[in-house]
Amino acid sequence: MRFFILFLFFVSSYFTTLAQIEISGEYRPRFQFRNGVSRLPEPDEKPAIFIAQRSRFNFHYTHEDKFETHFSFQDVRVWGDQNQLSDEPSIGVFEAWAEIKLISKLSLKAGRQELLYDDGYLFGTLNWREAGRSHDLGIFKWQDSTFQAHLGLAFNQDGASLFDEPFTNDYYKYMQFLWLHKDYEKLSLSLMGVNRGMQRVSPDTAVNYTQTLGTDIKYFGDKLTLTGIGYYQMGKDLQDRDVSAWFWSLKGEMKVSEKLKILLGADMLSGTENGLLSETTNTKNNTFDILYGFRHRHFGIMDYFYLGYTPDAGLQDLMLKFTYKHSPKFTSKLDIHNFYSQKNVPDPSATNTDFTSHLGVEVDYHFSYKPYDMVTVQGGYSQMFGTETLAYLKGGSEDEISNWFWLQVSIKPVFFKGNVNKQ
Repeated sequence: MRFFILFLFFVSSYFTTLAQIEISGEYRPRFQFRNGVSRLPEPDEKPAIFIAQRSRFNFHYTHEDKFETHFSFQDVRVWGDQNQLSDEPSIGVFEAWAEIKLISKLSLKAGRQELLYDDGYLFGTLNWREAGRSHDLGIFKWQDSTFQAHLGLAFNQDGASLFDEPFTNDYYKYMQFLWLHKDYEKLSLSLMGVNRGMQRVSPDTAVNYTQTLGTDIKYFGDKLTLTGIGYYQMGKDLQDRDVSAWFWSLKGEMKVSEKLKILLGADMLSGTENGLLSETTNTKNNTFDILYGFRHRHFGIMDYFYLGYTPDAGLQDLMLKFTYKHSPKFTSKLDIHNFYSQKNVPDPSATNTDFTSHLGVEVDYHFSYKPYDMVTVQGGYSQMFGTETLAYLKGGSEDEISNWFWLQVSIKPVFFKGNVNKQ
């Protein structure tokens, strides 16, 4: 850590023009009472209680508008998961990137970095998870006052090797994306195209590619914000099946008063008839993959869907959300999700019979209180009212109470922030 601080001060003193340095941190413990997160509980299961913590140390350096660099180191743990007398390495690099201006409106940002585009359905930061998510890639960025274009290029390997070896990690070996965004007076329009290459390990090491293409449109009225999103997915999956899947989202948020906002919307993700994806003779995959987008933020914060589990039969999420700003420091939210499968889910115990498509209703209350500029207290209570279909797909019993309570404190101190130049 001391080396990076000295390095930043050395670089800043080298230039005769003005530079900015910021050194900051984050301390974020979170208490959780889990009795049905991700799946319904079994009758004999007891709730889990634990405290998880994320600690980060950040360095950011900016040299006028010529270039900037950012380093973020983090330690992620559950209280008690490490022996007190052990010597286990735990500090990791979350972000390490540099962005250099190439010409007037064009720059290159390269290194380990977070990705967030539009509403985050394809690329999201996953800040809820203690470890977060970052990508190793380069992005060419073009920007003027109303238009942006980003071209991202990524290539991954397990490590240095003497000869070519297959990539075995459970994410892309190759990825390219193009994001175009245009702002108008009351409208914003984005176009996104992603080409992702996943390498098979058996029976061969071929790389199969899927393409995701779509748009995100927003209208900003005086009191009403409308959002329309649509994506289509095609190509070949890892099992060499033909991919043909889709996703669309429609949302309207009304500002009822200075304190209250109400959102009504629907997310629809295509699926494959349940069971067909596991059949070796099946050559089609109609289940939409949200790639590296938000899970927790969009599909209910109890994480039943798309966090370690992509529903083969797809998902229909009808939502109603209320946001109430009690004061400049305190905000409450109440989210109601009504979940359905997009395709039929066959009942294996009865021939030619399907389960009901209704998966359940999730109710999420969460709040945010900011007593000081660098301190935020957040918490919430959620309950899933699951159905027999949800129990069949994910396990557990629909007759058991499925609930969750959490409370976290986020403290983000700024240790140093200022301008430095050569005297």
